[in-house]
Amino acid sequence: MMLPAYIPPSDWVADRSKFVSDFIRDGGDGVIVARCVEGIALVARQCGADLPKGMRSVYEIHDRLALAAVGLFHEAEELRVAGIRFADLRAYAYDRLDVTGRSLASMYARIIGKVFARPDVKPYQIQLTVAELGLVPSEDRFYTIDFDGAVRASTGPVVMGMVNESLLELPPSATVSDVIRAASTVLDVELGNLEVGLLDRHVSTRRHFRRLDAATVLGADGDRS
Repeated sequence: MMLPAYIPPSDWVADRSKFVSDFIRDGGDGVIVARCVEGIALVARQCGADLPKGMRSVYEIHDRLALAAVGLFHEAEELRVAGIRFADLRAYAYDRLDVTGRSLASMYARIIGKVFARPDVKPYQIQLTVAELGLVPSEDRFYTIDFDGAVRASTGPVVMGMVNESLLELPPSATVSDVIRAASTVLDVELGNLEVGLLDRHVSTRRHFRRLDAATVLGADGDRS
């Protein structure tokens, strides 16, 4: 019996990384997650889709948590469902405030990282950002999970799916309208093809996530000016 050829880990890890990063970069997706006066805005490119019926890139997960994804839709959907189940079970067993962005990101990192570490299984072709709306603005956090399971925590704007992620410029006290305008430029898409979600800091309900229409938001902003 012939033994399988040995492949150094550095080689197959580099090969898998290039495979997934090239797919994400060239896949046509684009998502921006940024803090704003109203809370946290999540804006995605949805070219050619009927947004009410289309394949979403921005999702509600729990009271103060949202998920943004680029990559294969069915993998994002699988992880969305896993995140909701994780959040619901944790809230039931402990308390709703124990469902944190850090715990959700750790769960996603374990799933994605274990698959990436197996050379006999196709890696997830996906990149995620978990957005957590803090009880106060200083507690807002973003957790970006890469295709190898690596996690990066941040508070500044996150851009996924773009070749040059340094193009996003926002004023210090950006509104959701500012984020939408910037996203339209950076993602190179018309307002009608933008999917917009907001973790709204000012609502009185337990659930803070709501979907917005980009043109309506900018139209209302123009009426106030």
